[in-house]
Amino acid sequence: MSGPATIWQQASDCLEATMGQIGENQWDGPTTCDEWTVRELVDHATFWQANLGTVLGAGTAPEDGWDAIKSGIVGALADPSALEGSVEGGPMEGMPKHQAIGLATADALLHAWDLARSIGADDTLPAEAVDAVQMGLAQMPEEMLRSPGLFGAAVAVADDASAQDKLLGFTGRQP
Repeated sequence: MSGPATIWQQASDCLEATMGQIGENQWDGPTTCDEWTVRELVDHATFWQANLGTVLGAGTAPEDGWDAIKSGIVGALADPSALEGSVEGGPMEGMPKHQAIGLATADALLHAWDLARSIGADDTLPAEAVDAVQMGLAQMPEEMLRSPGLFGAAVAVADDASAQDKLLGFTGRQP
């Protein structure tokens, strides 16, 4: 399996490709995330990726726009030491940076699916990223995983469901 930087790249590429398919008339439309419109979902995803950039020392901010945020994170990840140490400040303070990139990867990947489902685009996620995110989330304490603002209650899926559908169900989404 690839490392965290490669997995993040797969998830962010998927999110970017899906954002590129948003039609002008879809920005104010509903999403699978009941509380958000398409625009609000994109803003949320961009916000958390910008925070990842800050954690990694890329100096990114949500108002920078997706291209600058992604470029900053890619540049920061070119130095493997960017994932060493712990997050200083903010809501993830004290979390190891390799776990922070895992959460940011999960956010990008899952919201790529939410967005694709919401705009009628292909919702197929990169298999390696699905496996990595599932493995990472399965290690989180249940009370943290299901806390407000993260994931809802798991949705049952068939035992023979695809890895993607199992991840979606695990994170409270109806595949």
